[in-house]
Amino acid sequence: MPTFLSDPPQLMYTVLAAVILVTGAVWFNRRSKAALAVFLGVLGFALLLLLLDYSFESGREEAVRRAQAMVHAADAKNPEAFVEHLAETVDFPSESGPREPVKRDTLKTHAFWGMLRQFNVRVVGWDYAEVESNDANKVEIGFMAKGEADGKPFPVYIRATFTRQADGKLKLSAFRTLNPVNRTEPIAIPFLR
Repeated sequence: MPTFLSDPPQLMYTVLAAVILVTGAVWFNRRSKAALAVFLGVLGFALLLLLLDYSFESGREEAVRRAQAMVHAADAKNPEAFVEHLAETVDFPSESGPREPVKRDTLKTHAFWGMLRQFNVRVVGWDYAEVESNDANKVEIGFMAKGEADGKPFPVYIRATFTRQADGKLKLSAFRTLNPVNRTEPIAIPFLR
């Protein structure tokens, strides 16, 4: 399904709403069959677009859904639910600089989960947006996230790359944590490495 049909921009809905209002007003003013046909045609197209939008999930929508599920799993301190959305290996930034591939099972048993439980960290994410998607099999999204313990927030901007796996699903294959103000400066998550 083409992305402009399965994930139309908000602007398209805004323009269609304006066209529906204008054609509806013209029909209400003239009460002619031709004006009614135009109004119903535009309304039918808008309903068809809405149906396609809600029936098919675009790559961006799948990536955002998976990122939100991972944030909820981290907040619930549930490593099984978290790693369900990971590729077999994930490129994590290390404190020394270059990315290092980490196996999914290693992340499932990482000491980071114990730290989340010990300090009862609350994890939230918001402002999900597609950053880049030149390839149908790869989607990069960016979003803000925050871990908070004892009233002390630790905000980060996350750039997550999802790639299509052999099973046809997009799964997280790489991510970077960046300074939330200067989104080019890497920042390390405590106890992750």
